[in-house]
Amino acid sequence: MTDIVKLNQIEDLSEKFLVAKVGENELDQIDSEMILETVKMMAHSLSVTDENDINVIVTKLEERFDISMTLGSYFEAKDYIPWLEDSRGDIDWFFWNRYKRHLSHSNFPPKVVTQLDVVTDKILDHLENPKKEGDWSRKGLVVGHVQSGKTANYTGVINKAADAGYKVIIVLAGILSALRSQTQERIDEGFRGVDSSKQLDDIPLRDRLVGVGKYSHDKVPISFTTTVHDFKNSIAKQIGSTLDNFNQPVVLVIKKNKAILQNLINWLKNNNLNLDQFPFLLIDDEADHASINTNKEDTDATAINSKIRELLKLFRQNMYLGYTATPFANIFIDPNNNHEMIGDELFPRDFIISLDAPSNYVGSKRIFSSDSDLDIVRELLDFEDLLPTSHKKDYIPEALPVSLEEAIRVFTLIRAIRILRDQEFKHNSMLINVSRFTDVQSHIKLLVHDYVDELRRNIINHYALDELQAIKNESIRSLKETFDKEFSGVEFDWKTVQLTLKRAVSPIKTIEVNASKSSEPLDYSKENYPKGRSIIAVGGLSLSRGLTLEGLTVSYFIRNTQMYDTLMQMGRWFGYREGFAELCRLYMPCEAISWYEHISDVTEELRDEFKRMENAKLTPEEFGLCVRSHPESLIVTARNKMRTGTSVLRQISLHGRHVETTVLGTANSLQDNNKTALDYLIKDLLQTDSLINTSSTNYLFQDINDEPIKKFIDSYTNHPASIVTEPKPILDYIGKINCNWDVQLISNSRPHDEYKAYSKQNITIHPLMRTVSLYKETKSAITSNKRRFSDPKWEKAGVDRAIIDAHIETLENVKSLSGKLLRQLRERPLLTVYLLDCELGETKEPALEQTALAWSISFPGEAGKGKPENLVEYIVNTTWWKQEFSSLLEEEDELEND
Repeated sequence: MTDIVKLNQIEDLSEKFLVAKVGENELDQIDSEMILETVKMMAHSLSVTDENDINVIVTKLEERFDISMTLGSYFEAKDYIPWLEDSRGDIDWFFWNRYKRHLSHSNFPPKVVTQLDVVTDKILDHLENPKKEGDWSRKGLVVGHVQSGKTANYTGVINKAADAGYKVIIVLAGILSALRSQTQERIDEGFRGVDSSKQLDDIPLRDRLVGVGKYSHDKVPISFTTTVHDFKNSIAKQIGSTLDNFNQPVVLVIKKNKAILQNLINWLKNNNLNLDQFPFLLIDDEADHASINTNKEDTDATAINSKIRELLKLFRQNMYLGYTATPFANIFIDPNNNHEMIGDELFPRDFIISLDAPSNYVGSKRIFSSDSDLDIVRELLDFEDLLPTSHKKDYIPEALPVSLEEAIRVFTLIRAIRILRDQEFKHNSMLINVSRFTDVQSHIKLLVHDYVDELRRNIINHYALDELQAIKNESIRSLKETFDKEFSGVEFDWKTVQLTLKRAVSPIKTIEVNASKSSEPLDYSKENYPKGRSIIAVGGLSLSRGLTLEGLTVSYFIRNTQMYDTLMQMGRWFGYREGFAELCRLYMPCEAISWYEHISDVTEELRDEFKRMENAKLTPEEFGLCVRSHPESLIVTARNKMRTGTSVLRQISLHGRHVETTVLGTANSLQDNNKTALDYLIKDLLQTDSLINTSSTNYLFQDINDEPIKKFIDSYTNHPASIVTEPKPILDYIGKINCNWDVQLISNSRPHDEYKAYSKQNITIHPLMRTVSLYKETKSAITSNKRRFSDPKWEKAGVDRAIIDAHIETLENVKSLSGKLLRQLRERPLLTVYLLDCELGETKEPALEQTALAWSISFPGEAGKGKPENLVEYIVNTTWWKQEFSSLLEEEDELEND
């Protein structure tokens, strides 16, 4: 027995002893002293005396027992009737009890297992009681986080649902074969207990047991799908029995594919005459993807949506349960859309449950928010020449960007550090997602393979030399430079890491994960890879939804979509990174970084909205109306309707919101017009006699009527791509709130060109300098790389200093106030106007022939708390949205029809 095996055994025994000692509901009683005492006892029994080893185990257990998970938010329809408590004593919890044992032995923290029990009880109680007589149909949605353990959650629900009496359970596992196979493997381990890839009659059952099956296999659920085969006609013909001939629950894991769904529907219709007697649970993983009906209301539903509804309608007792981390599209479903032949739409009318992630989850908040604690994001600056964001499917990259080569070296170094941290036999993965085209991905895979091969050869030939000799080799020297740049603060020095490089690089393999014939499965099975796997996975959308890359440490990501749900689902780097979170690296362009920062805030707002809705005791339908009024959901609204080519009418509250110019037209005539609008604004402001100099350069006019503001907004020529600053809804809202305003004129305190100063009477404004890019590769418009031209600290203007003092301890902390909080403190709306000189990011050439004018408004109040009668209407042209995101739609269509 090796020392590592002994140490792992001590850790495992200590954890089990502590849980048994205090009980699952009293885990908070476990303290450091109790952990140390228990570890010493177990170490003594296994003849381990090294104090350092004991301290390492104690630290790991302290961290594990500190990991917790809270319940989250939920709200339901008014006709919800709880049933589980009255029925609990009559249920044999065979499936759940062995799944719970499986989780405890699968490195799930004890408090998380306990809380998962509570959460899955809550979900089960919101499903219909399978023993209820008569016809019933319910629909619900569970909202998790990307890569946070939704599969573990719905596997727990499946186990409990089977115990409670659901007889037919179908899991819709996305649109990708790889994801379906991975989901089937997890259902095998977590519910069936039998490896479905071994279906040969000559293999004894005991040799096929996996996961929960190792604890008990008295009951084995029936399945007609395997990790290798989806449900298809040939399988259906081989099934000699009908559903009523099986004593155990039937579970199928199928892909969201029209033909496969039709095969299943045909078999159920033609071979089962008594479907009425089977309570049916349909779990829709990635429920916002492919399941949504995106067709016009007066046309047939989309193929997959209609098949899902038809499948549900076959059973007179049916339960639809969707799972997603990006619920926007589901909430925008019309809850009243019903069809006589295929049944109701999939709107979660009966309940929505929002899951909180465990405390050790690495999500967007820890990476992208203003208070992030992980410094793992690296900006890409060198990719456009070799891997341009926009390219054709026949594009052939000639070489790898220097940054991608560095990312591969980082991946190799992380593996070396993890080996030194006793994590040698853990999985290690790297993701490369830079193109949607499979042919381009294939070329990149070959280039990556060649670079890794070269790196491996040089490491093997030079790693054992002393440092001065070794770094004469270019590869070793580059590795050391990368180590000094990224990991000089780790607990191991370069000499130690260098001697570990051979073990680190030797097993690394580059694979392609997509819909092409050269694609390879993401296989992390213990049977095939007992010592863990180290892979670099190159792909596109196949790596963007549902698939888990075990031990993902490095991500290299170049995509140009701006849609919230798609961006979040592409974030495979979210998840659990115990023991190596600070080592991970994420490479992406500046624009993508800014979008993820923005999405992090929007997502937190949505989850805050969940809590408010729960407290207000509102229903899912009422919640849908609330989210539809959120201006930041414009993009995802269009996603639902963009294929129709029609306009979408949006009702939005601007209460507590910040709106600003995001796109500027480049035409000289437009700039001239907007300067004229500024002339009239300043003239009107000076007549109010309310000028206050807020600094040596800026000007603030306070407590003035709204006429100058309305005149300025109406006369300013807004670029149509800057949607939230469209004048009609802004003017409509100004009219509804009918209040006095503050107006701020921003001037650059460090003028870059005195001759460009704008002067009007006694007002002098120096333009700000901004780095921009061409909007959609056209010369008619520009946008900021961060999708904003303003500065967040400008929102302090006009807020009473005494009110600010009441919210912070010292004036030095004013800068930490968020715009969201400042808008809650503000009495009057603030219009901020400023001039811009712009230069293109790559060439530093002027982007405009003359200075441009932009503006922003900070509306007071708490977002989401506005009066319903103050909603304003935005009209979004979905033909424009389709042009914006046509490449993404084409990619999704290709996969849906595969």
